[in-house]
Amino acid sequence: MNMDTVVSPRWRLGFALLAILCAALVFGGFYKDQFREWKDWQHRFVEQEVARATTAEERDTARRIPIEIRQIHLPALGRVDRCTTCHLGVEDPTYAGYPQPFAYHPNHDRHPFEKFGCTICHGGQGRATSAKAAHGHVRYWEEPLLPMKYVQASCGKCHLPTDVPEAEALTNGKLLFENLGCRGCHRLGGEGNSIGPELDRVGRRRTPEWLVQHFRDPARATPGSAMPPVRVSDEEVEQLTVYMMSLTAEPLTEYYLSMKSVPGPDLGRRLFEEKGCIGCHSVAGKGGGVGPPLDRVGERRNAEWVYDHFRDPQKVSPGTVMPRFGFTDHEARALTQFVLTLRDTDIVGYLKIPALMSPVARGKEVYRKLGCAGCHGPEGKGGIPNPNAKTGEQVPSLLYVAEGYSPAELKDFVLRGQPEIASLDPTRPKPPLYMPSWRGKITPGELDDLVAFLRSLLPKEAAVEF
Repeated sequence: MNMDTVVSPRWRLGFALLAILCAALVFGGFYKDQFREWKDWQHRFVEQEVARATTAEERDTARRIPIEIRQIHLPALGRVDRCTTCHLGVEDPTYAGYPQPFAYHPNHDRHPFEKFGCTICHGGQGRATSAKAAHGHVRYWEEPLLPMKYVQASCGKCHLPTDVPEAEALTNGKLLFENLGCRGCHRLGGEGNSIGPELDRVGRRRTPEWLVQHFRDPARATPGSAMPPVRVSDEEVEQLTVYMMSLTAEPLTEYYLSMKSVPGPDLGRRLFEEKGCIGCHSVAGKGGGVGPPLDRVGERRNAEWVYDHFRDPQKVSPGTVMPRFGFTDHEARALTQFVLTLRDTDIVGYLKIPALMSPVARGKEVYRKLGCAGCHGPEGKGGIPNPNAKTGEQVPSLLYVAEGYSPAELKDFVLRGQPEIASLDPTRPKPPLYMPSWRGKITPGELDDLVAFLRSLLPKEAAVEF
């Protein structure tokens, strides 16, 4: 049968239009691929390299730089980063001071790209190849590029916040969080209360801009919030924001999690306290006498000897009574760094070892640890707004609890809490802040110390009258 008698002119026109459309799509795809944003940057980089060349050989080498996607595969982090497709000068010190995307990345040897990539620290969408998408400024992407003033937050994914000396904002933000008593309302790492939302993943849920606004005016950021404005300086607000942005609950493999124990004096101090080293060794004349004093130990021993001693005391000092604690490599190095700093005669106060502290001093630490300052203030003076509370629409002061409660009554009150706060006006919403129960969350010894601290707040003139 002749095909001309089967295919009508209408079908012929349809096939022709479809062929033209397919050709247009192929040509359009080819054209778009030739003029992609990343290719433009790579061509510019090649031109820059040619212009910087000083010999014919260097110019030929520059011209042969391939125009291609560059990516870093990080299976341990579940990431693929293509940032170096555009950021081509990150490992070349001669590009220091150049504008982005060709600028050199200082100190990259501390976090090699092949092991860490880029987005683990800077945020953004590693697989993307356009600037807008790669920087994470697209719908539904949870981790946009961090502004440089907040980039220290990423250190907290792998490091303890207080173990990165260069990340001062992160360290200060962590200390502010604890000292302001934020745990009194917020739960973090399984510790704290649930008056406010838990904070383990807040760095993934919120932007830095939102957090700054929330600290300055919580009710504006979250209508109906009972949280009072945080009364700190603008610099401290930024530091708190850095710490909050570090709380991402990043899923990391064993290698990266081990970085939480990167040797640092602060980790060493905590190990020194937890293992009860002061029971056998003295510092500044205080402590045990079984082992030698540790003042200025760095003048008597080098770091290698101290490290080996922590790993295997008997091998270094045959006959020593010091047990082998089984410290990991990271822990032994952290302890070594710490004991080599023991030169300050005021180090005992810095150590905050319970056995060397008074009950009142220990109680003050419990007060801080439980986040009591979040509602009652760092000095127990109260004054935090609590709308519709009978106590003057604010959280009451603790300065005079020694007059109104016996030690036993105070202990009972702390354990029982006060979930129902008397309302000033029954037609208005109930007061948002309340006293949680601490039963099961505080040890008997901590409770004794906390009561000692609370009773110590009574002003001297009132104590005399009492």
